[in-house]
Amino acid sequence: MALAAGPVQGAVGACGASGTTSIAAVTGLTGEAIAEGEPVVVEATVTASFLGEDALDGFYLQGGTPPAGVFVYAPGFKPPAPPRHGERWRLRARTGRYRGRVQLEAVEGTRFCGKAPVAPVALDATRRHRLSALADRLVRLKGPLTVADVYNLGRYGSLGLAVGGRPFHPANGVDGGARLGVLLDDGSYRRQPRPLPFVDENGVRRAGDRVGDITGILTRAFGHWRIHPLDPPRFEPRNPRPEPPGPGDGLRVAQWNLRNYFVDLGGRGARTPGDLARQRQRVRSVVRHINADALILHEVQNDAAAVEDLLATINRGLEGRDRYRAAFRGGGESVIRTVILYRPDRLRVTKRRRAAQPIHPRPPLWVRFDRHGGDEFAVLAAHFKSRGGCPERGDHDRGQGCWAQRRDAQARALVRWLDGLYPEPGSMPPTLILADFNAYALETAMRTWRDAGFMDLIAARVRPQDRYTYNYRGESGYIDHALAGGGLSEQVQAVDIWHINADEPAYPYRRGAGIWRASDHDPVIVELRPPAE
Repeated sequence: MALAAGPVQGAVGACGASGTTSIAAVTGLTGEAIAEGEPVVVEATVTASFLGEDALDGFYLQGGTPPAGVFVYAPGFKPPAPPRHGERWRLRARTGRYRGRVQLEAVEGTRFCGKAPVAPVALDATRRHRLSALADRLVRLKGPLTVADVYNLGRYGSLGLAVGGRPFHPANGVDGGARLGVLLDDGSYRRQPRPLPFVDENGVRRAGDRVGDITGILTRAFGHWRIHPLDPPRFEPRNPRPEPPGPGDGLRVAQWNLRNYFVDLGGRGARTPGDLARQRQRVRSVVRHINADALILHEVQNDAAAVEDLLATINRGLEGRDRYRAAFRGGGESVIRTVILYRPDRLRVTKRRRAAQPIHPRPPLWVRFDRHGGDEFAVLAAHFKSRGGCPERGDHDRGQGCWAQRRDAQARALVRWLDGLYPEPGSMPPTLILADFNAYALETAMRTWRDAGFMDLIAARVRPQDRYTYNYRGESGYIDHALAGGGLSEQVQAVDIWHINADEPAYPYRRGAGIWRASDHDPVIVELRPPAE
């Protein structure tokens, strides 16, 4: 019957007629792929359709023996009815390439050939699969899975996935899940998709949430395997946005990496006056919620004007007793520096030192505080060499990131410098070290601190699943540290990591108002007991 054949655009032949080329032959699954630009006729089942400029602008076909899949690039494709999942189509097109991937394009004629259900191939995330054999085919990825990486959700509409729970960096000292080599994508490669895919009613998706089975097309693009789902996957929020830290009865000390607080526009920090205004608002809001008596802030522009601007931003609207003062002026040779701010109403500086050693382009800062007649304690703030920008030779990445030897040398030099402040055995006052060491807990630089007798307060006081301040490529971990020496551990009431940044997508929240993704590091908060009566 005419209806069985369906509408026709161009002469492609009858459904089931000879003269077709298998998809396996087109893609090279059974040999060398057909050269680019060759006309072919194929007849196969539509497994997924992503038509339109806001999507992939095409659809996927699958069929043959051995089964194979291929993408049909069809911008502006408007047959009498669009191809849908589970329909069989016959079409004439030309072979093409996109970023090295075989596809069909320049569709010249089509014929609808009826319904033809196709079952997805089951993929067990706990097992290894040869994904190349399943390229551009319909698969079902079995859940539950964990959302491991949300960095590119707002930028490209993709999520990193894991099996077995949140993945941790191998040197973090915490057991976790394993990253999958497959991204959950949104049926599009456009930048900054709007609306955002895969989000909840609050417009967010956080690392640590769960997702069930995913049925969609497995393909490889831009260096990664991806699955484009047929239908929106079902998510289970397992990591809701945390409440702000509650009030405490002790003395609160906190550190936070601000991710480039610059007043000079267009460089490492804000690019426009509007960006800087938003950054100021977000920093002020986060600091208000933390409500610390002493603040260690990293990645501030190494310029007096920037420090004054930061201080004015934080103090805006505060009453006299809650206002902050900077403990130091000046900050070494690096373009960024660390600052220590404190509330004179709660703390008095009795001594201050700067570890001005050549090994430290950003000199660590040491301050001895008096609680106005109460206990004395010291704070050491530091920001070690980053893990990126490997040199061509020498201190390159051997499993601990670039510059691991440099960070260990910094740790050894700083331990010796601290020892020099207290020549008498046992003379070190209670000392709290708050630092972005750019090293995970089990790496060499941190072993140097433990060997010197300092306690890792995060390992000692934070539950394992919360021991992270940073998420890099889907692996969580803490490179921001709180260490205790000189008996300070006896004064610690609580240690908290406020997860407002590491679990959040980079866009669009970084450009908005509020506290979420105000930086890429989570703040670390240490609560000390009230001073002795």
